[in-house]
Amino acid sequence: MHRLPDFSERASLPYVEALYREVLRYHPPLPIGVAHALLEDDTKTYPDPEDFRPERFFHENGELNGDDKLLAYGFGRRICVGKHIASATLWITFASILTCFGIGKAKDELGNESEVNGEYEDEGLISHKKPFKCSIIPRSDLARRLVGDAVTLRMQSATLHP
Repeated sequence: MHRLPDFSERASLPYVEALYREVLRYHPPLPIGVAHALLEDDTKTYPDPEDFRPERFFHENGELNGDDKLLAYGFGRRICVGKHIASATLWITFASILTCFGIGKAKDELGNESEVNGEYEDEGLISHKKPFKCSIIPRSDLARRLVGDAVTLRMQSATLHP
């Protein structure tokens, strides 16, 4: 790794794409009830819908299965007008985080992994995971510098263009 990923690599990073799809299928941040419950939790379409498995978006040959209907953005006349911006932002964020950091379960002083709770906080329309401990470690010194450079660039941009 010598740089952060860019959008031209989206097709060549299928697991990141599958992860993105599964995050939005599994527990969308803005769950709109009926469509999610009927379609994304449908055991015929998604066996074991309560399990987080990005692999469900692959054919047996390892290629993405084409199931890219992301109901988190709605559909029809009421589809989110910012769907493409949100999709691109989430995907590049996932790809960049996974490029720079190793992410895993937190370990106690004896090296035992702590389990992640399956609980969510519901704050009206918005839903998110309850706080939990985890391990997030930069993959290398270069990864640390890339993140630092990206933050610096963002801060400069925010200063120039509030």
